[in-house]
Amino acid sequence: MLSIILNWIYIALICTVIGSGILGVFKGKHFSLIYCLVAGIIAVTVYTEFFSIFARIGVCAHLILLAVTLFSGYYRRRELGSLGHTCCRFICGGGNFWECFFYFCFILLIAFFTSRGEFHTDTNIYHAATIRLYEEYGVIKGIGNLQLHYAYNSSYLAFASIFSFTWLFGQSLHATTGFLEVFMCLYAFHGLKSFSKHENHITDMLRIGILFYTLINVTRSMSPATDYATMYFVMFIITAWCENLFEGHDDITLYSLLSVAAVFVATFKFSACLLVFIVLYPAACLIREKRWKEIGIYLVSGCIILCPFLVRNYLISGWLLYPFDGIDLFQTQWKIPREYLLYDADQIKVWGRCLYDVAKVDWPVWDWLPVWWENQFRYEKMFLGSVMLSAVLQLVMLFMRILKRQKFRPQMVALHLAVWANIIMWFFTAPFIRYGLAFLFAVIMIAVGEYLSEKKSGFLSIMTGSLLFCIIMSVSPYWDQYITDAGVFIKHNLTEPYYIVQKDYDKGSMDSMEINGNRIYFSTGEEINSYYVCPGTCYESMLERTTLIGDKIEDGFMAK
Repeated sequence: MLSIILNWIYIALICTVIGSGILGVFKGKHFSLIYCLVAGIIAVTVYTEFFSIFARIGVCAHLILLAVTLFSGYYRRRELGSLGHTCCRFICGGGNFWECFFYFCFILLIAFFTSRGEFHTDTNIYHAATIRLYEEYGVIKGIGNLQLHYAYNSSYLAFASIFSFTWLFGQSLHATTGFLEVFMCLYAFHGLKSFSKHENHITDMLRIGILFYTLINVTRSMSPATDYATMYFVMFIITAWCENLFEGHDDITLYSLLSVAAVFVATFKFSACLLVFIVLYPAACLIREKRWKEIGIYLVSGCIILCPFLVRNYLISGWLLYPFDGIDLFQTQWKIPREYLLYDADQIKVWGRCLYDVAKVDWPVWDWLPVWWENQFRYEKMFLGSVMLSAVLQLVMLFMRILKRQKFRPQMVALHLAVWANIIMWFFTAPFIRYGLAFLFAVIMIAVGEYLSEKKSGFLSIMTGSLLFCIIMSVSPYWDQYITDAGVFIKHNLTEPYYIVQKDYDKGSMDSMEINGNRIYFSTGEEINSYYVCPGTCYESMLERTTLIGDKIEDGFMAK
């Protein structure tokens, strides 16, 4: 736990200082601590991706990062002094002892969960192994041939690798998910302090949604899982968007920056890419006001974020967007064959639909939907029911606003479009609930927030109140399930010896095969692609159909 908290402090300092420097481009604008921190996370991640194209992520990468941090700190020393004072006041509860004590206990609690427990299944399959590849090689051409999961190329694993510190401690720290949980929840707690002062409670409910999402995933806080990081950033962007509208100054600059952050989320997990639809609102405003210089800054920022992601896609898979064959631009030695790509894409779909058979990938929705529904747990079915009821409540509230001739809010139209576009894409591609959880939460929380914010009377009051009651009843088993899981986790892990140093990655049983004089590893039993050997694969069958391009691993892999 101690090593984790020290790691979090270091990450927070690096990201906040660099983020402040990045946002210093906007002269005369004051940005809160959370915006500086998020901007820093984006900048550090993009830097790590760029660096990995040319070299491994080790001492040199970190020394350059530290140099940039020092330069940024000196350049923004006045602003950082003000931010530091604000941060200290916040952590100390503004002088309130009990609030300070609460934050301290909360941070210790998340550190406890991040120090021990079980890893996410995909962490053992490829998250940990991908981080090791960043640390040992940076990037290897065609590595997706060795195991198709490597070609998914989530930029979050770059962020996790720069703060793993294997080169320093001899053990890879994996505390970045816990870090995201802590700062997202502190952001939510801070906003909820003023609940009674807010006229509109949509943002408050979204903040509560962040806390609920943390409850759901807290027992696997030590996993550098790409799903968790993606959903946290999605929930932050949606919450900050509403905060700017209802509790801020309706600042077009913040809407624009959040749109750039939405582009960044797509590099975490491309299934969240349609969140970029929120850009429609700031783009329309900036074009109408002819603010061409700002438009250029945001476009360049988006391109800088996408550039290393797309280059790495090309290098590790031979495709621009894997596993999507609609854009086929390259013919390289290391390109993953189309039949492998299509099989992988189909497998993702059928597993998401609970069919587990690639031959059924073309089943129409009315055939696979009953199978998918029956395979959900009872509390998941009730949760999905609450999402549908929330959609109905939103429509009723919209009808009420039309009757009252209330002001049209294009900001919310863009947000609803982005949320529902992602839900539709999620449902028709791979409807694992965890893949779309942030968007599903957003529907519920926005609906409840609208109900709490609007004055109601007569029949519509009875109707909306009844819908709200049904939503709460439907979603309650979901919270109960995870509250119980968290309690059981604490009981079973209190005696585990991880109060100083974090639990290391699981060790899988691995064998090896020699190719051109190089030893390549594969799992022999459990589905664990061990972090401790590199390069490796979970699947011997994938290794058998793969070979090296040259005499060295650095030359890359290709299909036989």
